Amino acid sequence: MSTRWQDIFLHLQENGFDVYPPGVKVNECLSPYVVVMHDGSVPYTGISTNIDLYSVLVYVPQKQYSELEVQVQSVKVAMKKLEPMILPYGSQTPSFYDDSVKAHMISIEYKNYKKRL
Repeated sequence: MSTRWQDIFLHLQENGFDVYPPGVKVNECLSPYVVVMHDGSVPYTGISTNIDLYSVLVYVPQKQYSELEVQVQSVKVAMKKLEPMILPYGSQTPSFYDDSVKAHMISIEYKNYKKRL
């Protein structure tokens, strides 16, 4: 049985993205890549459902800032194929320069509803 995190990870991989779990890709960014993170869970008010949150972090090398939005849009197109299982949360961070990997990054938020155990 797969988790929704695994579904996102494998789906992006199958769609040609270089995908990593958090903390694995630590070297300098030499080409675009994506990190998939589980961002916790919050109760959905009034019913026995939780909303699981996921971040898809899109990275491009320091000198390829102009490619950042192109990569973000490509991820959004790929993620749209997972609807209605995984839905956009409606949040996207501004671009951020991560000096530790010498890359520009934007995080896109997604959600999944699941029955509370």
